[in-house]
Amino acid sequence: MLYLPINKSWIVSATAQRIYLVCALAAIAMFGTLVASRAALNASGATSLAVSSISLLAVKLLLWPGILGTGILTVAMWYFWFTFDDSHWLRKSFWFLPLYCLIALGPAFYYFWVYRRSRAIGQANQRSGL
Repeated sequence: MLYLPINKSWIVSATAQRIYLVCALAAIAMFGTLVASRAALNASGATSLAVSSISLLAVKLLLWPGILGTGILTVAMWYFWFTFDDSHWLRKSFWFLPLYCLIALGPAFYYFWVYRRSRAIGQANQRSGL
């Protein structure tokens, strides 16, 4: 098994918390962009964005931050779930499906409902004076 030399201070530091917040917001914005672009396609009657190269470029530019943010947040929240989440096993098992099946929104939901409320984050914030 691959063991990454990542310690707890990397996952719960103030910098990591800010990065994960930005990533979670980018993931939610990406989901909103996907829904809005699909709704715009349906409203216009077009079958794809390839009809207009400018609209295709605009949607791609709006999606890239969300793609990167979702990737970073997914890896971080899975690592937190496996290693540092000290919740009851039933609560952890509940979050397995959203983390695994809802790639775009599952890690963002986990970030807001579990990561930010965890005891490890509270202790890290007390130590850093936040």
